Amino acid sequence: MTQTVGADIWALAVQPSPLHHRTSEFNRTNDWTTEFGRTVPRIYDTIEMEYAALRNSCGIADLAGLPTYVVRGEDAGPFLDRLAGGCGGHVEIGHSRYVALSDETAGLIGDGLVMRPDQEEWFLTLPMRCLDWLLVSAQGMQCTVEDVSDTVCTFAVEGPSACAALLASGFGGLEALRPGAVRKMKIASAEVLVARVSATGGLGYEIRCGLDDALFLYDRVFRLSALFRPRPVGVAARNVARIEAGHPKLGVDYQSSRTCRSDELRTALEVGLGRFIDMDAGVFTGRGALQQGLREGPSYSLVGLLIEGSDLPSAATLFLSDRAIGKITSVAWSPARKRIIALADVEAGILGNSAQLTATGPGGGRFRGHIVPRPFYTCPNARRTPPEAS
Repeated sequence: MTQTVGADIWALAVQPSPLHHRTSEFNRTNDWTTEFGRTVPRIYDTIEMEYAALRNSCGIADLAGLPTYVVRGEDAGPFLDRLAGGCGGHVEIGHSRYVALSDETAGLIGDGLVMRPDQEEWFLTLPMRCLDWLLVSAQGMQCTVEDVSDTVCTFAVEGPSACAALLASGFGGLEALRPGAVRKMKIASAEVLVARVSATGGLGYEIRCGLDDALFLYDRVFRLSALFRPRPVGVAARNVARIEAGHPKLGVDYQSSRTCRSDELRTALEVGLGRFIDMDAGVFTGRGALQQGLREGPSYSLVGLLIEGSDLPSAATLFLSDRAIGKITSVAWSPARKRIIALADVEAGILGNSAQLTATGPGGGRFRGHIVPRPFYTCPNARRTPPEAS
């Protein structure tokens, strides 16, 4: 007996972005990667030119696959409080807040953003798909959780001229948005949610809209803001800016407790996200284990490193004298600092030690580095309102 194979099993595991038709025209290198289950450009032209747009003018990045959830109901605030370290529900209308989600053992699930544009809806963005876990966490509470990742499209407009570029594109009143503020707007016939947030350490806005309006809005920003010379920016250039901002990335600088090995398990305190948790709040997931972690002290710490020399280390292992004490998780040449910078996961016991750390370089030589505070760099107008445009 023959069995007919359903056509849906041949669907691509990684889908093209809703903006792929336009980004493929811009992508001169044909260099692609995957982000959040979507195909996006890694480099459009050169990393240097794209990075320069982020720091000196205006860059536009495709974030179309960013997992996005909508929470509704009378218990939406308490649910997000319990889910996100006692902070998730303490968001005023028209604002957003970065959050860190932990499991019952204090293992870090992921960091994300809670946005509350109005009284009825709360948006939660995370760097991973986890609807099943969210639904289990919502049991017994009067709220609903909906995954809208495949029905909305997100792109970021970042750089000193980002606000001016969006104002020229019809996003009126955007200059009044303070850092972290969110606003629903109507551009022509398109319903848009704008948030003044950025993971690259500078002025930036995330634009969310329905799939049918995505190309229209993306093209509109490029066309009407031509005076400010917007440039499409790929994953590679944004990654350099992210490291400069000292922002950890799931799957790179830490692993989610839902999928990692036991030796990779880290807490929000160890990754440097403890400021996104309110230890004085009521009951929330992982509170007891996090309090115990505070009393005992962290076993590991994600730190910033300045590395001497001009060549990137060829191996991730870090040494103190001849003892391995951690690993480099992210590394890049920083145009802003004119140095090699890195994020590193190290044993917490070495913090405060004045001895230099070393890493293996090309040919087996050792690079020296020392621990410094994060972020490595913050753009001057990142928190100004109204922002200064160039």
